[in-house]
Amino acid sequence: MQTNPFQTILDELGEVKQLLHLIQKEPELELKKKFYSFKEASEILKVDYQTVRSHVLKGNIKAEQLGRFYRINHLDLMAALKDVKSLKYKR
Repeated sequence: MQTNPFQTILDELGEVKQLLHLIQKEPELELKKKFYSFKEASEILKVDYQTVRSHVLKGNIKAEQLGRFYRINHLDLMAALKDVKSLKYKR
């Protein structure tokens, strides 16, 4: 019976590949836990604080209310950015 002399190397490469895949997914898991205030979100989007507040109150951006403060999840903020062409307030 012939055995592949490189089998141990192939097995180890498979393990390394799995580890790299896990490391690649780690930032996504970390971003799920990231929350922003209105001010932080407005700095990221480069719009006024009131614009972000208005979009949250209208329901365009999902946010959680903790007491009297709102917190916007990173993934929800990016999803709103994709859904709405421009978050800039139009009069």
